[in-house]
Amino acid sequence: MTMRGSPVPVRRDHILTGWRTCRLLRTGGLIVRDGAAFRVHQWADERSRRCGRLPAHVVARLKAADFLTAFRGDPDRLVQAGDLPLERPRPVAAPALMDEIAKVRVLDHLASSEPQAVRLRAAAGRFRADYHLAASPGRLRTDDPKSRAAARDRLLAVEQSLGPGRAGMAEMLVLDRFTPSALRERTGAGLEDARNVMMDLAGVYRLIMPDQEADRAFASS
Repeated sequence: MTMRGSPVPVRRDHILTGWRTCRLLRTGGLIVRDGAAFRVHQWADERSRRCGRLPAHVVARLKAADFLTAFRGDPDRLVQAGDLPLERPRPVAAPALMDEIAKVRVLDHLASSEPQAVRLRAAAGRFRADYHLAASPGRLRTDDPKSRAAARDRLLAVEQSLGPGRAGMAEMLVLDRFTPSALRERTGAGLEDARNVMMDLAGVYRLIMPDQEADRAFASS
């Protein structure tokens, strides 16, 4: 029991990827602008449960794909576009294949087998930090507007360099931490595709130069 006068713990919002946001919208969810970012509700009602937050560039990506439409004419409230039937909510966890690496996250697999593992992990860490910062509403006094703006710029650079589809895959790998079987089921991509996405992500963060060989990359670190 909480003692009188003691602070009530604040529950932090989940950070949602484009893939998870689409799942929520397909089951009747609502995106609402909240400061510099957006929040997602379970139903098309702001009084419904808050499912999490996402950065503005992901909303822009979904708009460009014609996946979103204004809810009751309000451009700051968005729902799934079109006449697609709403899906029944399903468990998020994807089934695993019966092989040696089925239950290992793709990033963990790359970290154990990829010569550039140190740089890929560093790229994943920077991407994750930027994504969380960009998903902040930017209303707290402790927030640094310059840091948020820089994070948004870097994420836009990722989006432009990788393209919307591969940028979404980077979210699946880094934030959703897909297994190989889940990645194959959702995107049709394999481990080599995932490696290429992560290598390109490292390139955007200037951790790997385009013409840099693995041995030289480590020698220059």
